[in-house]
Amino acid sequence: MTDRNVPTPDELRARVEETRDELGRTVEALAGKADVKGRARERTAEVTERAQETTAEVRDRAQEAAGQARVRVATAAHTLGGKARDHTPEPVRDGTGRALEAVRNRPGVLLAAGAAVCAAVLVVRRRGRR
Repeated sequence: MTDRNVPTPDELRARVEETRDELGRTVEALAGKADVKGRARERTAEVTERAQETTAEVRDRAQEAAGQARVRVATAAHTLGGKARDHTPEPVRDGTGRALEAVRNRPGVLLAAGAAVCAAVLVVRRRGRR
């Protein structure tokens, strides 16, 4: 006489196995919540990754801004150079061009001129102290 409400040994084994699996998942979940060091490591990794992404974005923006600034400065310098050239008398431009050419060909001339200017400044300063 088998009553339908009484489980068979196989059904009992299956229930026990299911209960063990559920208990194992519950214990793992509780252990994960109790693992403060592990959670802190995960959080640190997340924050570090976000900081690296933000740093990369800021660096990219700064490089882009610097590039734009270089273009603006170069454009302004070109414009000002053109204005200076347009307002400089022809004889001065010719003399300056010759002087630049002489310096390019003979750098010693530039050193001598610099030394002469330094000597003149020292003489003037010394006379001013007396």
